Amino acid sequence: MQTRTLLAAVATAAIAAMVTPSLSNAQDTTKKAVSKGEVAMAPSFSSLISAINSGTANVDKIKSLTTVNAADVQFVNVEDLLKGNDPQALNDALSKNKEGVDALQSALGSNPALNLLLASSDSAAAKVTPPAAAPTPMPSMAKPSAKDIVAADVSADNKVVLYYWKKQ
Repeated sequence: MQTRTLLAAVATAAIAAMVTPSLSNAQDTTKKAVSKGEVAMAPSFSSLISAINSGTANVDKIKSLTTVNAADVQFVNVEDLLKGNDPQALNDALSKNKEGVDALQSALGSNPALNLLLASSDSAAAKVTPPAAAPTPMPSMAKPSAKDIVAADVSADNKVVLYYWKKQ
């Protein structure tokens, strides 16, 4: 009886010794990965059309923003995205979603955090002094006003892409 108990104890210890190292090398699945935005896609013509088409959802996100870091706001000139693309597709999307674009412009005008980064409608010729860490600086260009913004995209980490179109 003692021999059986001793053998059972030795076998249990041997199994525990083999299993323990493999448990310590197991992948920890409880750690949550936090996106730092390194893989964010550059704005494109298709992302512009998508942002126009999802206007009301983005309006709600703009309204919910209370603080915005200037480095987290990227201005994208629609003229740059139009090169090699169909301007009629943009005009069609803007016509189809006019109410959403109007609501977006109104939301931008009433959001104090974002309104500081935009030129007022009266002084749309104000010059931009971009922060050093701005993703897309606009050197020596006039700041867009809220009425120039045709689309916005707000990511989950509150980074804002504002698409502006200064029509001649």
